[in-house]
Amino acid sequence: MSLFPEHNSNILQFTPFTFEPPPVDYSQFEGISSFPSSTQFYEASVITEAFLKEDAYLGKGKGKQVEENDLKPETRKQTIFLNPLFEYDSNFWSTSNQSTGVKFHPTRSKDFACYVFGKEPKEKVKKESFTLDTQIYNCSLVHDIDSRRVFYNEAFSIFREAARAPFSKEWREKSMREKLLCDISWNYVNAIVNHIKSLQEIPIKDKQIQNEISTFRDMMAIWELCRIMYFIKSERYQRLSTDLLTWLNECYPLGALTEEELNELRDSPNLRNTVAFWSRLYKLILRGLFPQAINFLRSIIMAVEITSDQIINREIIINDIIQSVIKCIKSRPKMSSYDTGLAWRNWLSQCSQLQKSIILENKFLEENFIMILKILSGDPDAILAKSSSWLEGLVALVYHKYPKCETSDVRSTLGPVFIRFSVHPDPTSQALKRIFYQRIDDALGYCKHIDPWLLSHLTDLLCKTDLDETIGGKSLLLHQHREGYLIKFAEPLLTHSTLWQVGFKYLEHCEKFGKVFMEEFVGKIPFDNERKFEKILKICEDNGLKFDEKCIITTMGTKYMQIKRYASTIIYYMRAGKDESLKAICNIFLTQYVESGKIMFSEVLDSIPVDKNSNESVNFLSRYRLYHSLIQDEFYVQAAQVLVECLRSEISPKEFWGVLLFHTVPLMKLGRRKGIKLFEKIHIDEFIYYCSQVLDKRIEDSWLKLVQRMKRWHYKETGYFDISEDLNPVKIECERYKKNLEKNHSV
Repeated sequence: MSLFPEHNSNILQFTPFTFEPPPVDYSQFEGISSFPSSTQFYEASVITEAFLKEDAYLGKGKGKQVEENDLKPETRKQTIFLNPLFEYDSNFWSTSNQSTGVKFHPTRSKDFACYVFGKEPKEKVKKESFTLDTQIYNCSLVHDIDSRRVFYNEAFSIFREAARAPFSKEWREKSMREKLLCDISWNYVNAIVNHIKSLQEIPIKDKQIQNEISTFRDMMAIWELCRIMYFIKSERYQRLSTDLLTWLNECYPLGALTEEELNELRDSPNLRNTVAFWSRLYKLILRGLFPQAINFLRSIIMAVEITSDQIINREIIINDIIQSVIKCIKSRPKMSSYDTGLAWRNWLSQCSQLQKSIILENKFLEENFIMILKILSGDPDAILAKSSSWLEGLVALVYHKYPKCETSDVRSTLGPVFIRFSVHPDPTSQALKRIFYQRIDDALGYCKHIDPWLLSHLTDLLCKTDLDETIGGKSLLLHQHREGYLIKFAEPLLTHSTLWQVGFKYLEHCEKFGKVFMEEFVGKIPFDNERKFEKILKICEDNGLKFDEKCIITTMGTKYMQIKRYASTIIYYMRAGKDESLKAICNIFLTQYVESGKIMFSEVLDSIPVDKNSNESVNFLSRYRLYHSLIQDEFYVQAAQVLVECLRSEISPKEFWGVLLFHTVPLMKLGRRKGIKLFEKIHIDEFIYYCSQVLDKRIEDSWLKLVQRMKRWHYKETGYFDISEDLNPVKIECERYKKNLEKNHSV
């Protein structure tokens, strides 16, 4: 290695370190007709806040040192800025190839196509008034992640708890395992509810917040239905029919009365004959909201006034029927009790008898009372006729007709429901329909259009619940897709300023493919301080990412090299095993000595733990500094020994051997003058040999440059001897010292 390289040499040219990607010279793309086939090339920009940015650098590459780009003025004008806003319209964008990225035009270097979630590429050709930054499509996920930061942190703590569950003692026993899984599911639901509450507390709700609230309500509906249909029950839950009714009222509550209904009720002289009253009462009965239904019925009990016997008898009969219906509602058996078969049959018999006994002159009232009793006794036609949606009809049918059914029985009740009702094509409705059909793989396919968090975490918990593959079955892909869903969710987190560690933790729980994706993304994490740097290194160490660990350490060393913090640079390069880079740094210090004649790296070496196992270039610097310290303290014998060691090691550049040979001249003169034996005859012979190596034609230019620099300070007037390019002072003194040794030996 040359101490003074030519202008075109890259040995000592260290890369300026930044965290920005470099500007791109589009001329290099002229005539290119093909692009990378991997979709990762284009998907990467979804999670990158600045895909291409002006005056920037390219992040760490696999096995390649960062290279500086010298831009021409015309190149700077062609820099593309990509910092898009996330907008996703499922009705507009294609469901295939959902990705974001930029491709340069295959034949026109100044044109490009921007792909947003995979529909059709939109291209713009060059025009006179054309500016690049107006062609960018907004598609960043950063704002959405920021708004969910608290939720993601809370959800990850639950996810970590779920990951530890299989290693706990409770997992071994089935009943304890069931309770543990249900508790985890309950914690997830609480996290979703807490996030909805935090969004609702925002005083001004724009369209994005409203969409977020709607999304999380859909997530809660799907999650809770999966808990009811698939997750094993614990003692906190009741029968399936009761659970479904509770789920319907919580996730899809009965809305308030409309303005028109309120006016109708307010203006009606007799609520008994009001359609809006009975419509509301049907909803309350269908949804099992019996306390409210009883209050409604009591509101139409009229006090009997003494007018005529016929009117009195009619009012008494109606009041008695209302009281009988209320009594029937109150006496309905609770499905949470164990032995309800006989009680249920007796109660149905009472409803049937009451229904047959209702005969009124007011046929409107008679029909409504009979309809209520039919709903209570589980008449499918009556239930579906008064239901306003397929969900309401299905749950009411299960609750009133099949209160003791199990999850496997729900599928058989779907036929009549879907004959009467159609299901909306939105992903949430379709997912709920598949869950009721117990086709969980199809349901998860629709969940991917709702939210990646829901898809990944629901799949993960279902896999833990489905130990015997009884949910999906061996032919389905529930277990195979788990890691893919987690990785897809974790990707946007990896470049987030605060959630990147959470993203890597998710990848750590992907046994098959997590390490591959960690290798892909760990080098893209910007670290602007040592604390973050050490966290990234810890991730590499914990997951066996040796190559990435080495690259990151090298990058950190390069950063400190740019700001000339040489001690830190050397420490990181030593950790990374970058021997060539360390040799180049040491040559910088040797060059400083050649230029000034001063040791300027003492403080640097004081900050570095140097031992026999340290890098040989760093060890050489340490020994060379020791030589100067010994000379200064007049320990000439020890200084001569260290100087011989430095020369014999042949670690420094060959032209620097001449500097070491120049150091031998004053020592040999001192030894002759004071009669001190500082060198042996073998050392003198070695000095002559090294003189011939320094005068080698192959390093002649570098050697001449070195001597010219040393002559600026190394001459007789400054206390040194005059040096020359032919090393004659060294050769002459070697001959004199050798004769002096022979003379002393003969004596």
